[in-house]
Amino acid sequence: MSRFNLLLACLLGASVLGCEDKPGSVQQAAQNSKTSKEPVAVDAEEPPPQSEPPLEEMPEQTADASAGNDTAAEPTVLTLEETGATFTLPAGWKRVKPDIRIVEAEFELPRAEGDEYDGRLTLMSSGGDVAEIMATRKSEFKFDDGEPPVEEKIDVSGIESTLLDLRGEWKGPSFRPIDPRADYRMLLVIVPFSERSAFYAKLTGPRATVAAHEDEFREFIKSAKIKR
Repeated sequence: MSRFNLLLACLLGASVLGCEDKPGSVQQAAQNSKTSKEPVAVDAEEPPPQSEPPLEEMPEQTADASAGNDTAAEPTVLTLEETGATFTLPAGWKRVKPDIRIVEAEFELPRAEGDEYDGRLTLMSSGGDVAEIMATRKSEFKFDDGEPPVEEKIDVSGIESTLLDLRGEWKGPSFRPIDPRADYRMLLVIVPFSERSAFYAKLTGPRATVAAHEDEFREFIKSAKIKR
């Protein structure tokens, strides 16, 4: 090979080796363009920044806050068809089946602590002489010393009526006597319709039990609306 050809071959080889080691200007521009289009990776464990502070948790609603939404319960009204009367019933009175047919309605009133029996309230209209019926009820008791029968005049639906208060040992009605029960009491309300007919509300029970229900019994009687 001539000296000229040898020199030319060396120059060409050096040019090729230089292209392999470093990219040319065109290659470098292409690589930079490719790199700039690749998306930037985001760390999945870190949340993106918030533009607003997080909301605070709402406090739990208390019973006092919601109590104002409750509506008052409607009062219970008792209607006696035969007597033509209505009454407002206190809470806690349990209606039971009457022992005798003449009684229109009968209720059991919860006994006071320590008493053996519940209170018993009967409601009925009946004929007969009012004075005789009062005497019959008094005969059911052996009165304690210093506690004679007490009669009180009250107004029931615009009608002058009598409340009879009896205290002592109760022997039960004559048609169904019982073993005497000490410390008993009876509140008997008589609403006269005529000389020989009246409405009777009779509450009987241990003295403590009757005393515990006396106020609501009086309110019950005062609530009466009688059509006569």
